Amino acid sequence: MAEPSVRTKRWICPSCERQRTTPYCSQCGEEPLRPLDLTARDLATQLFNGLSSIDGRLLRSFRLLLLKPGALTVAHVRGERRAYLGPLPLFLIANALFFGMQSLTHTSIFSSPLASHLHGQDWSVLAGRLVADRLQARHTTLAAFAPLFDRAAMLNAKSLIILMALAFTPFAAAMFYVRHRPIGVHLVFSLHLYVFVLLVFCAELAVVEIDLLAGGEGLASPAIDIGLSLIAFAACAVYLFLMLGAVHDARPAVRAAAAFALAAIVAALVPGYRFAIFLVTLYTT
Repeated sequence: MAEPSVRTKRWICPSCERQRTTPYCSQCGEEPLRPLDLTARDLATQLFNGLSSIDGRLLRSFRLLLLKPGALTVAHVRGERRAYLGPLPLFLIANALFFGMQSLTHTSIFSSPLASHLHGQDWSVLAGRLVADRLQARHTTLAAFAPLFDRAAMLNAKSLIILMALAFTPFAAAMFYVRHRPIGVHLVFSLHLYVFVLLVFCAELAVVEIDLLAGGEGLASPAIDIGLSLIAFAACAVYLFLMLGAVHDARPAVRAAAAFALAAIVAALVPGYRFAIFLVTLYTT
């Protein structure tokens, strides 16, 4: 049986303009305006309370995600959600941290300038033909088009990164199809995995920046580029091995094989995402 509402003095809801006698408006959730609500001290108190609540859930979510791989996914699937941020808000925050780190270090992982697509990627021959056709259709030159493309590619890479998590979901679902888990479980799994991946990339960007400050070449150095790629792959494979144990309770041998295969898919989706950003930017710019 529901507890009786706590009665308070009569007040007029500022949103509904109806008289209420309960601490909160039953229709819209507003609460009565207090005399001190608009003082600097009270505003600061409200701001602190709001931020501390958000930060508490955020830090708790990141801590569980990093220290107990898969536990956050299990908690969400079981319905334990009030103590943690949802998978999508958590992913968006990790995404913001990642691109903030890219802005600080002036290093890009997912967006490449047009010159790189034309001369430094595996699809450069195809890119050359597509760009030539696009320039002819737009009646413009490469020199005029390239700066527009580069700016748009950076924005697209920031806003569309969730496509990688969505693209990974069918592979995770197919890998454990026999368990007949709802697709939502695999989507939450993918979002939490990519939160970890983005945090790994943040750490690698910090390493690249330290190398540049020390006089190194950063990602222009094959040793740094290949070394960080291998570290990221190994970290992803180990994290997946632990995550699969928590979420799917698979046997160690099955988990090891699945973790390696899924980590390879994550690695393959990075250049695939770059190419997708190239196509989206080319035909929307």
